[in-house]
Formats: sequence, structure tokens, C-alpha cells
Amino acid sequence: MGRSGMVKVRLREIVKKLKKRMSVKKILQGIGLFLVVLLAARLVAAFIWPTINDVKTGETPQYADLQPQHFNQPYDRVFAVALATAQALGWEITAQDRNQGEIHAVATTPVFRFKDDVTITISHDGQGAVVNVRSHSRIGKGDLGTNARRIRRFQAELAKGM
Repeated sequence: MGRSGMVKVRLREIVKKLKKRMSVKKILQGIGLFLVVLLAARLVAAFIWPTINDVKTGETPQYADLQPQHFNQPYDRVFAVALATAQALGWEITAQDRNQGEIHAVATTPVFRFKDDVTITISHDGQGAVVNVRSHSRIGKGDLGTNARRIRRFQAELAKGM
């Protein structure tokens, strides 16, 4: 092989190395861009939803609109409709105690299948009843508003059922 042949081989080797470096550089740029987008999404989410994972009616200042529901219906009817509503929403009922006025359930998020604990408390209020709801994510520090949406949906369905 002559001198020009050796130069061509060497140039090919240099080009291959440059291509490899460029592809590694592109991969690293892609990873960096992904991390920036992830961080930006988290910052945007923090402005939209508070970073909490435990929401209770009447006790969570970040969701002041979520208040206990008052019904002018007999306690037993309110308990029965609350239980039926939780079941209709697809929650797994893990415990219920009509005398204590408590329904414990597990709600599963649709996409990632996270398990969240829900407690419904029904208490006597004169001739009627008051319903409080707590929804608590088992993992994570923030729920992106899932627990509040869950409580709102439950309250809307319970009101329809009453």
C-alpha cells in the first residue's frame, strides 16, 4: 500500500472517530435536554399544584374549597350512599364501620397504578349527617392535584346520589 493509501485509511479512521464522538455528543445533549425539560415540568407543576400528598376536607389550606358536606338526610342513608359511591368509583373498600362512621378504601391511579388511601368519615349532625373525606398518596411528596380531584369527584357523585 502506497503513501496515499495509508493517508486514506488514516482519514477513514479519523472520520469514524469523529462520527462516534458526534453521536456521543448528541446523546449527551439529548440527555441534558431531557433533564432540563423534566426540571421545567416540575417547576411548572409546583406553580399549578401545591407539593402535598395528603388532602382532607376542611383541613387543607391549599384546597380551601374542599369542605365537609352536610346532608339533611338520616345518618344511615348517608353512610349507605357514601359506601355505594366509593364502590361505584372503583375504589377497593378495605374496611367499613357504620357505628364509627368510617369507610376505608384504596384508590388506584389509572396510568401508573399508584395506590392511594381514602378515608370517608360520616358523623351525626342533628337530624342529618356530615361527610369528611381524606385522600392520601402512599408514595411521593406531591400528587399533582390527584387527591383533591378525587375528593371533588367523590363529593359530586355523593351529592347526586343523595
